[in-house]
Amino acid sequence: MKIFLLVLFTTFPLFCYSTAQYPKPQTPNELHQLFGKYFSEKDLKGLGSLFHQDAVFIVDAQGTQVKGKDNITNILKGYMSGDVEMITHDVSIHENGEYAMIRSDWEIPNVQKGMALEVMKYVDNGWLYIIDNPNGF
Repeated sequence: MKIFLLVLFTTFPLFCYSTAQYPKPQTPNELHQLFGKYFSEKDLKGLGSLFHQDAVFIVDAQGTQVKGKDNITNILKGYMSGDVEMITHDVSIHENGEYAMIRSDWEIPNVQKGMALEVMKYVDNGWLYIIDNPNGF
């Protein structure tokens, strides 16, 4: 029994740290701020923590979709070459219960600008992307 308790108390903090490492956004605006922060830090795990497990990411004007937060994280990795910083500007946020519809401007200074259309959902005490259309196609 003592060995079990020793193992429990020495490994339990590791599990707590992994979930506490990334705060759950409490507003759609906070979700945007964290996206910009994690992107600038090239923190793929942090970015992944902002997407629902079944989220959809719109890749191009033809509506090609990437599904699932792991696949979305892999797509986002491609945008992180060099020394990049992501700046987001909330333009329009409309909430209806556990859902939010957002139109926002973003930029990677001196590289690229865009207008995103997004749907977020309040799940498990935090906001997550469920649809991300970063170029507003």
